[in-house]
Amino acid sequence: MPESHHRHKPKHHHQPQTRHQGSRRKMTAAVFMAAIGGLFGMSFGYFTGDRSWIWTIVGTIIGIAAGNLFGRAIDKSTAGKK
Repeated sequence: MPESHHRHKPKHHHQPQTRHQGSRRKMTAAVFMAAIGGLFGMSFGYFTGDRSWIWTIVGTIIGIAAGNLFGRAIDKSTAGKK
């Protein structure tokens, strides 16, 4: 049967093909090493400081700082290899 040229054709609704990448941050070595360094520093300060909370906090802060520095060095050395 012939179609009238005055009739509107049906609209096809398509879903957009783009995927939203979001704002998910990648896990860097600096973040990972800071967390590991913080745990190591906390346990080191707790057991060597005769279970004192002050030495636990100091050990945690020093461990986070050392882990962050070490992780940044890893990130810097692997930045050009991609």
